[in-house]
Amino acid sequence: MADIANITIVGRLTRNPETTETSNSSVTKFSLAVNGWKDDEVSYIDCDAWGKVGEVVQQYCEKGKQVAVAGTLRIEKWEDKEGNKRSKPIVNVRDLTLLGSKDDAKATAPKKVEVSSDDLPF
Repeated sequence: MADIANITIVGRLTRNPETTETSNSSVTKFSLAVNGWKDDEVSYIDCDAWGKVGEVVQQYCEKGKQVAVAGTLRIEKWEDKEGNKRSKPIVNVRDLTLLGSKDDAKATAPKKVEVSSDDLPF
């Protein structure tokens, strides 16, 4: 069995999602703000949702929407203009649960979106 980094995060979208078409699928990119152990600590996590999950994100999510995502963690690496090595974590979203938005006064039942591994390009 191969090693794999599974992760589950609950947070709010920091911006509206953006979808890009690829040669054999589409990817919807968004970022989540996640509160830390202290009230003033916030982490910003980039997420990629492929195929059907990405379509749901694009249709139902906007800045401020609270979601739970589960997926695999990967580290994107690059060199900046000055030649410094940089990296950041990205969640490849496998499951998405819509939780609410800032303006939701009443709690609604979460909606879970299932996706099969056939929807992922990797």
